[in-house]
Amino acid sequence: MLAGFVAENMPAVATAVLLLLSGGGVLYAVQFRSWGGTENPESAGSLRKVVAGQNRVALVVPESPIIDSLAAAVGVQALCKDWGVAARIAAEGEITGEDSKAFCNIFDIDVTILDENGEGLPNCDGGIAIGGGGAVPRLANNPPVVGVIRHRPTAEENILTITRTDDGATSTVVTELVRDMGFVPDQRVATALLYGIRAGTREFRRANGSNDYDAAGFLHAYADLGRIEELRSPGVSSDTFDVLGEAIASRERRASFAVANVGVVPSVSALEEAADSLLRLEGVSTAAVFGLHEETIVISCRAEDVRTSAEDILTGAFDASETTGGNADAATARVSLGIFARVDSELTKTLDSLIDASTRKALFTAFESS
Repeated sequence: MLAGFVAENMPAVATAVLLLLSGGGVLYAVQFRSWGGTENPESAGSLRKVVAGQNRVALVVPESPIIDSLAAAVGVQALCKDWGVAARIAAEGEITGEDSKAFCNIFDIDVTILDENGEGLPNCDGGIAIGGGGAVPRLANNPPVVGVIRHRPTAEENILTITRTDDGATSTVVTELVRDMGFVPDQRVATALLYGIRAGTREFRRANGSNDYDAAGFLHAYADLGRIEELRSPGVSSDTFDVLGEAIASRERRASFAVANVGVVPSVSALEEAADSLLRLEGVSTAAVFGLHEETIVISCRAEDVRTSAEDILTGAFDASETTGGNADAATARVSLGIFARVDSELTKTLDSLIDASTRKALFTAFESS
């Protein structure tokens, strides 16, 4: 009886074995099911029709993009090329995360950074938003946005939306499109997408269902697993390491939301790394880390739960006049100290205490109201 079950499900069994051998000690729970395409093959066909109507498209990832969004953009870019359409990857703002910068360097990803008005994409006929959540970029209607691909829900109408909330990563969504089109990814694309799935699902700790495992199994045969292991163990600077320690020591948690104050920080990317690290704590699905950088309070927020938006939390916590950017997955807010940056040294501790108490209160209140 066991032999018959194994024979009938041989592709899925093989996938489970491969994932066990290559998972770096992590046991992946694989559900046995047919190794066919996804349940929504029309999405891939619709995407091809939209892309085929353009001469050149812009694949727009959010500001401070996470690896999942960047990897998904690489996958869509490969599909566009296969369909004879040039595609340029663009970001709504600077790439600040060290892991995202390393990812772009390793995979030789050329990213166009848009200006604050969403402009900077001449010669593109249409834009497709890749990853993130919340509002879709408008790009000053130059070019017009013609599609959205993400694993978070969207309320957009009159444009193509491929938002599969059963998937734990946007890279999973794109991999399913690749499979549906019968496209065979080269090693670079497969490796990027596979790492995107693993990064987006936190090494499958927040996989929503079997789709993430199936997509990873499909990519496994084409990817460079050695390069993935290198990406999983990036170097950490001593400054960032110190910030991580401060975040862990000062963390405060209410329900699934963790907040930490790390004091003066050398870079915004260190805050982002710290916020990502807090998400690894058991029971934490949203995290915010704040600190002082160049006379400014900088707050980095990360959210894994599709019901929670990092951008909404920061927008709700701080005055609308302050600078807040990002999306549902990752967002950053900056609050200038103004005249308080010039307080006497003997009042510094008092100011630090006020900043700590007021920022924590604002964040927790915004989270509870979200």
